[in-house]
Parts: sequence; C-alpha cells; structure tokens
Amino acid sequence: MSSTTKDTPPLQLQRSEIDLFEQLTSYPFTTDREFATGLSIILGHPETPASEDEISRNDDDLVLQAKCYYFSRKEKLASPLRVATYKSWLQSRTTPASFVNPMMTSGTEAQQPSTLETPVPSASAQAGHPSTNPKEEPNYPTSFAHIVELITTGQPIPGIQDIPDTILEGQDTPSTKPRRRKPWEKEDSPEAA
Repeated sequence: MSSTTKDTPPLQLQRSEIDLFEQLTSYPFTTDREFATGLSIILGHPETPASEDEISRNDDDLVLQAKCYYFSRKEKLASPLRVATYKSWLQSRTTPASFVNPMMTSGTEAQQPSTLETPVPSASAQAGHPSTNPKEEPNYPTSFAHIVELITTGQPIPGIQDIPDTILEGQDTPSTKPRRRKPWEKEDSPEAA
C-alpha cells in the first residue's frame, strides 16, 4: 500500500456523506440478525449466521460492501453508499491527528475502536482483491426500480458508458474471401465464383 493516503489531506466529503458514514460506522451490525444471516450467505456458510469477528472485519471489501448495501437499504437512501469512498473515509480516520478532518466528532471515534485498529488490509485480503480506485469502480444503481426510473425519466445511468449512435463511414473493407456457392450451383460454372 502506498504512503499517499497519509500524505494527502483528508477526503473532501459533504457533511451529509460524513454523517451517513458515521451512522454506518455506529450501526449495530453485530446485533442485527438479518444482516448476520445475509452476510453468512455471502461468505458461503448459509447454515450458520456470521460471527461477530466476521461482521466486524473492516479490512474485507466483501464485508464493507455488504454493510454499505444493507445500510443503504435499511435507511432507504436515495443513492447507495459508495464502498470505495467509505473505505477511504475509514482509512482517513486512522491517520494522525494532524490529518483528521476537524468536522468529525471524537464521539463516533470513541464508539468504534475496532475501526481505528485496522488501518491497512491484511496481505491475504490484498491478494484476493486488488486495490480499488474510486475511478475504477463504477457507481451503479442498486435496484431495478431505480434503473427503470432513470430510463423512463431520460436521466443517464451512473456507471454506464454512453455510446453514440453514429456509423463510421469509409472504414469498411471489401471481402477477400470468395463467395460461397449454393448447393445447386455446379463447380465448373465460371459465374459462380
């Protein structure tokens, strides 16, 4: 992991995003049975709910993605929380005090000491998941209904590349293969070629 995270100033987030991230960090995922059951399915053992250790892993991208998705649904947010932004925000909270955003309150940091203890993902997590850059991860809508709403209102869908409806003229090439003969055409016919 590069040292640019600690050398750069804190993320420039809106106050509403910071509030949501603080709410997400303080959400009691360990006592939420519905989340534990869903996470256990994602982690591949649906017969037993996820343990507290599995739920509190903040260095695992899969767990963070599940938390962001579940929290967005539970709080009925208009747009889903971005995992890469949340992960960067978590890492910025673990930087020295001179780099901490002055808008953040120390009360939420005291409530979640586990997030302060895990600033860098483990080597096994990095091997399975290459580092994600917010520019690489498109922000897709979370539900089919939201996609339908965007299409019907004519709004662009986030994360989908806009391809223009143009035909490139003058770039076609003539065929180099001979024309295939029909089954009823004879081989000795010169017009068949």
